[in-house]
Amino acid sequence: MPQPAIALQDVSKAYKIYPHPRHRLLEAIWRGRRKYHHDFWALHHVSFQVPSGTTLGIIGLNGSGKSTLLQVIAGIVEPTSGRVTVNGRISSLLELGAGFEPEFTGRENVLMQGTIMGFPREEMLERLPKIEAFAEIGEFIDRPVKTYSSGMFVRLAFAAAIHVDPEILLVDEALAVGDAVFQHRCIRRIRELQESGKTILFVTHDIGALKALCSTALFLHAGELRAMGDSAEVAQLYHAHVANLEARHAAASPMHAGDQPSPSPTLFRSDPDFDARAALFRHGTGGARIRNVELLDAAHRPLRSAAFNQEVIVRVHVEFLEDVPFCILGYFVRDRTGTDLVGTNTYEENVPVPPRKAGEVSVIEYRQRVPLMPGSYSVTTALAYNRTAAGYFDWVDNALVFEVLAPADGKLIHSRVWLPVEITLHG
Repeated sequence: MPQPAIALQDVSKAYKIYPHPRHRLLEAIWRGRRKYHHDFWALHHVSFQVPSGTTLGIIGLNGSGKSTLLQVIAGIVEPTSGRVTVNGRISSLLELGAGFEPEFTGRENVLMQGTIMGFPREEMLERLPKIEAFAEIGEFIDRPVKTYSSGMFVRLAFAAAIHVDPEILLVDEALAVGDAVFQHRCIRRIRELQESGKTILFVTHDIGALKALCSTALFLHAGELRAMGDSAEVAQLYHAHVANLEARHAAASPMHAGDQPSPSPTLFRSDPDFDARAALFRHGTGGARIRNVELLDAAHRPLRSAAFNQEVIVRVHVEFLEDVPFCILGYFVRDRTGTDLVGTNTYEENVPVPPRKAGEVSVIEYRQRVPLMPGSYSVTTALAYNRTAAGYFDWVDNALVFEVLAPADGKLIHSRVWLPVEITLHG
């Protein structure tokens, strides 16, 4: 059985927190006979293995231990207890400018890092042109890095990290700093590393990037390993965790309904089997509930599959169990990997849902085409009470599953989403 690229066994890491710098000196004078600090445990008994060739996404709230975990794996920080085993050359991009000497030029820093990793100077000089071309910082390569912007830092650091033939690459949110063009370039390079069988650990708050790039995900909370497995499933657990925290916060601020209740639509129809189907993929406060989600054709007839680029209607039935002055209903269409492809919500489309009282219902319809590659898709729908934070009355993944059929004329679709295009041939 092949060795895993990375293995952690019961790893914990504690930091000593002192109320004041002088307490560190006092504790040293007393040689441990008096304690002036308290321990902050950044990691608690974390155990997992990463098979070679895996791309592992690491998610969690700020302060959950993600950065400490990568530092322990990289060997920058020693664990307080437990064992870390790494099989392969590590290259890391853990912190903006980490490992760079501010007074040295970018070129000098790249050569120095290569030397630290065991590369002869002559070999690093051969690699420099590729690093310069990828970073695209121009003449700044020969200026002290203390003069760099954050974007220049990450460009050069990432370029250096990926051009030293790492077997294991550790990336800690650094890609969020670069501009859009550079981020796309980094993603392409990460894809190339994946295809060549490299092991990648990727810390991010971008759930879309997590599901698109990572085969496996790890969810850390307060230094503890909460979940590890399929990236889409772990992302959903994390999303539910964040939404539940927001719900607790919202509960401290009671809402008041508007004065004018709206009449209940006659289209409302609750599906008695919907709750059972949604049970494994649902979270929210429960102040309002999605009772049914339908896929219909343009004539409002039920569909189990849709023709390529057919106009369809996603109809969502909602019941309000408490007074709701404000809500937003949205949906996503996802592919089988959990990647969000198309979707929107009532707020962004300027169709506000009026205030509702307990016992009322609403039916919202979204009419659009499905210009999607043939295959299986799911609809996720959510009723939110907050536009800018993860606060939900109800969120249901896999509310319905449907197929998109291949174009009847034999047209081949080469991307997940097809958009109309006008082609003009000159000459």
